[in-house]
This record gives sequence, C-alpha cells and structure tokens, in this order.
Amino acid sequence: MDREKEILVATPFKKRGKKSLKISDFIFALSLDLKWGSPEKVRALLREAEAEGMVKMDGEIVSAAFDIDAVDVPLGFKPSTEEAILDQGIRLITSQTGMSRKEVIALANDKQDSLKKLVEMDAVVLLLAREMGLDVHDLAAKAYENLLARARVVQPS
Repeated sequence: MDREKEILVATPFKKRGKKSLKISDFIFALSLDLKWGSPEKVRALLREAEAEGMVKMDGEIVSAAFDIDAVDVPLGFKPSTEEAILDQGIRLITSQTGMSRKEVIALANDKQDSLKKLVEMDAVVLLLAREMGLDVHDLAAKAYENLLARARVVQPS
C-alpha cells in the first residue's frame, strides 16, 4: 500500500475518531479543512482507494477497510505536490479544447462509468484526450511506468 495514500485516506477517519464517515465529510476534511487538494482531487483519491480495497463505500458512507490506528500521521505532514497524471491529463484537455475542468471531470466520470469502473481515472482522462485527437504519448508513457511500479510493489517476491 502506498504510504502517502494510506496517510491521506486514514487522516479524515483519525481526525474525527471514526471508522466510517459521510463521503462529504471525508472530502471536506482533506480539501477544505486541511487544504490538501481540491474536492475533485479528493474524490479521485477516494475512487482510487475504493478500487484498491482501502475503503468501502455504501451510499453516502465511506468506511476504512484497513487498520487506521496503525497509521501514524507525521507532524506537519503535507502530501507531495508533484502533479499527478490525472491532473496533467485534465490540464491538457482544458488547454487544448477550452472545456472547463468541471466539464472534463464530468466527461471522465461518465466514461469511467461506461467502462464499469474497471479503468483507473488517470487512464480514462488520457483515453478521452486521445479520442479528442490530443497527443498523450508522454503522459501515457508515465502512466505506464507508474502502473508497472505499482505492480512490482503488489507482486510477491
């Protein structure tokens, strides 16, 4: 499990002292309270965490699916600021098409739903950009490297 993601996901639960929260409270805690990312970015984190089995979502409730008490949040922790592939892809589409970030995210959510949520959001955004005729070669190569790195961490030795 990615240590930074583990800290990000555990923090809202630890902050409120609960194992389950309303999704809106989870998003509020990270985006508005701690200012660790936009609400859209936190929603994407939540979707990733669900896909990786870190959380379970049932209606409007999100529950931790791992031992949040075992996660220590370092004093003064701030998430890394490297722009994620997802954000780079969204920025590529908005800069080349004139669409708003909100419009791109809505399109990506629809596309991901049509793919039965089997494809990660960063790949969905790159797919949308490619379908729009945009050059995603460099971003796709980075996304592939990230995927291979995650696969190496997951595979047993």
